[in-house]
Amino acid sequence: MATNSSSFGLSAAEARVGRRNLKGDRREQALLEGAYDLLRTMPLRNISIHDITERAGLSRSSFYFYFESKWQVLSALLQRVTADVFRASHLIFERPPGMPPEAAIEQAVNEVIQVWEQHGHVLREVADAAAAEPALQAQWDSILGRFIDAAAAGIERDRATGVAIGGPPARSLAAALMWMGERNLSLMSLRSENAIPLDEMVETITTIWLRTVYGREWTPR
Repeated sequence: MATNSSSFGLSAAEARVGRRNLKGDRREQALLEGAYDLLRTMPLRNISIHDITERAGLSRSSFYFYFESKWQVLSALLQRVTADVFRASHLIFERPPGMPPEAAIEQAVNEVIQVWEQHGHVLREVADAAAAEPALQAQWDSILGRFIDAAAAGIERDRATGVAIGGPPARSLAAALMWMGERNLSLMSLRSENAIPLDEMVETITTIWLRTVYGREWTPR
C-alpha cells in the first residue's frame, strides 16, 4: 500500500468530470497534498495558510479560491481518507459468497490497520480538532454513522441466515464494535502507552468481532 500523499490523486470519475478545469483541480490537489504532508510533523493549529500555500507552490489567493479556512482543508482530507478506510473495511460489511466470517474479519482488520497507519496523522488531527470545530465533529459523527449502519446491515443479514448469533440490536452492537475499533486505532496513532500493541491488534479485534457477532473463535491463518 502506498505511504505517500499520492493516494490523494484524482479518481477516474473526478478526472472525467473535471477535465475541463484540470488546472484548477491540480491546484486544489497541491494544497491538499501540501497540508497532508505538513500534518505528518505538526498539528494543524501550528500550521499557517502560508505554510500550506508555500508547500503547494501557490499564492494565498489560490488557497481562498478553494477553501475558506485550514479547517476546511482538514475536512476535505478526512473525506478522502475515510474513503480509503471504508474500502479496507468492506469485508466486514458484505462478504463474497463462500467466504467464512473468520477470513473476512481478519482480512478487513489487517487492511484497516494498514490504512490507519498510512493516514493516522490526519485522523489523529481530526480527533484533536473536532472538539473545537462543530462542523468537523458533525462530519466525523456522520462518517462513523455510515460505518455503523453498514456493519449493522451485515450483522442483520448474517443473523437472518443463521451465520451470526443473536444478541443486542444489530445497530447497537455495530456501534459498540465500531467505536471500540476507532478508539483503539486512535490510541495507536497517538503512540499511547495504553494502545493495544500493533502485533496484537489483529488478534484482539478479530477475536472480539468473531465472539460477539458469530460466537466463533479466531485461529490465525
